[in-house]
Amino acid sequence: MRLADALVTVLRDLDTRYVFGVSGANIEHVHDAIERLGHGRLTSVLAKREDGAAFMADARARVHRTLGVCCSTSGGGMMNLVAGLAESHAESVPVLALVGQPPTALDGHGSFQDSSGTGRTVDALPMLRSVTKKTVRLTESDGFWDRLRDAITTSLSGRKGPVALLLPRDSYELDVGERPFDWPTDISAFIDPEPVDVEAVSALFERLRNASAPVLLLGHGVRRSCDPEAVRVFAERARIPVVTTMGARGEFPNDSPLYLGVVGEGGHPSAAAYVEKSDFVLAVGTGLALMTRRALPGWDASKAGAVNIDPGELERSSLADILVRGDAGRVFQLLERLRSADPFTAPPVTGYELTRFLPRPAPPVPGRTGTAGGDALVQSEAVQMVQEYLPHAGHLLYDAGNCSVASMHYGSVPPGSTSTIALGMGGMGYSIAAAIGAQLGSRPGTRTVVFCGDGAFLMSGLEIHTAVELGLPILYVVFNNGMHGMCATRQQKFFDSRITTVDYTPVDAHMVARGLGTGDRLWVASAGTPGELARRLDEYQLNCHLPGVLELRLPVEEVPPFASFLPADEPTVSVPRPRQPVVSYEMTGSAI
Repeated sequence: MRLADALVTVLRDLDTRYVFGVSGANIEHVHDAIERLGHGRLTSVLAKREDGAAFMADARARVHRTLGVCCSTSGGGMMNLVAGLAESHAESVPVLALVGQPPTALDGHGSFQDSSGTGRTVDALPMLRSVTKKTVRLTESDGFWDRLRDAITTSLSGRKGPVALLLPRDSYELDVGERPFDWPTDISAFIDPEPVDVEAVSALFERLRNASAPVLLLGHGVRRSCDPEAVRVFAERARIPVVTTMGARGEFPNDSPLYLGVVGEGGHPSAAAYVEKSDFVLAVGTGLALMTRRALPGWDASKAGAVNIDPGELERSSLADILVRGDAGRVFQLLERLRSADPFTAPPVTGYELTRFLPRPAPPVPGRTGTAGGDALVQSEAVQMVQEYLPHAGHLLYDAGNCSVASMHYGSVPPGSTSTIALGMGGMGYSIAAAIGAQLGSRPGTRTVVFCGDGAFLMSGLEIHTAVELGLPILYVVFNNGMHGMCATRQQKFFDSRITTVDYTPVDAHMVARGLGTGDRLWVASAGTPGELARRLDEYQLNCHLPGVLELRLPVEEVPPFASFLPADEPTVSVPRPRQPVVSYEMTGSAI
């Protein structure tokens, strides 16, 4: 079997379903093999740029708990792919990147797009190794199957992450033999499970059982564990309240009375206050990076524990008194077995009220002209109106900037929906392409909503054309204020309002989007007042089977609900919480 055919048939039979990329001379063998051998089970998805392809693969892996696959040709294509791989590496997302290369005989001999590291050429191996768990150059047929097995296993096991395969053009024709008889037929068989320290879990259980006010702080690592439901089940049966990081808002039902909100820079003041007064905080699937920890200035490691597949960051920072290394799903399966044998419920949370920051106008940005009418749409109001139209059992994606912080702070995740934001590299434009990876492979009737700013739209908005080509029901909500809002906020606060390199000539986002598809293939609208927005949202309900772009014209800025920008006495407002239901469970043990 040829190497190109071997790669494609493996990805097909493992049900990865999509390979996101842009074709070119040194990757076209892969696309040809998909065309010949995909058999409707593996499809090439043509992105507009390679970074978009990597973002699609990243979100595909995050949302659908699988191996994302992207590809690029050499040279500029490879370089564009790096931004997406860096995000996957920082956020521990399993992605396999197939990267075409010039023929091996031309390495260092002036080949077009040479990346051998000879002379002034880029050295692909160390560059990609800096943004992946492993990068392998495939130049020989001997050992191919072992290398491929190791690449997939590495990506999916332990602290997950991207792996890159460098594929010289002549390698595609190598005869690698037939697939080994013991080759796994299911992607889960590539995961090399790490043993869980039962004694450490037992000690953790005792800390939880004896705490008077325990709380679980869930991170996005929960979603990539072997059994995310085990975390939810244990929390609900033990009646332990839950807070989440900004990246894990969908990992626990937002309408549960146990859910206290989000902690972190864009989180809820009440949730942060509860964590700081708790006598035991268990951080699960989070490294407690500054985006989370900076909003918890009173963090006390002596009152904290952690469950993490790779607790190295927590160990180095001395952020927890008790650390359990292991997959969150396996650890919580064991915790539930212990709880079933020795039942307990945490003391009830009394008097808790979820609070959000009270929206207020931001100081005018110097140099900006124009005035807004009395009924001008403002960001917080738009978020609350859009909230009523968000899909249940759908997908929400948030880009970088003030608009996304506001969308998360003033909104919530509907039942059954996922919530995704790229906080590893934090690049603008991620969500626009990533939504395609999230939506593809979802159940019929599933819808996706993206919250992004006009800056992100200008960076990656042409990927909306990919959604149009594929007929995906993704609604892109574009907050258009004619600038990079968070940068302007920082310049006002920290640079005496010297506004530079953040604003630009206004862009009619809905008119730009109109050029990406006809009315029967793409719904486009714009709103600048609450009345307009209400009508546009009602109109979209009749067109929600189509991709859509909804531009929000926002001439008036609000102070973003970002903890580092706000004073300690910033006014807040209480949000009604759901009633405590009467819940009964069958006490069944779970095997680890």
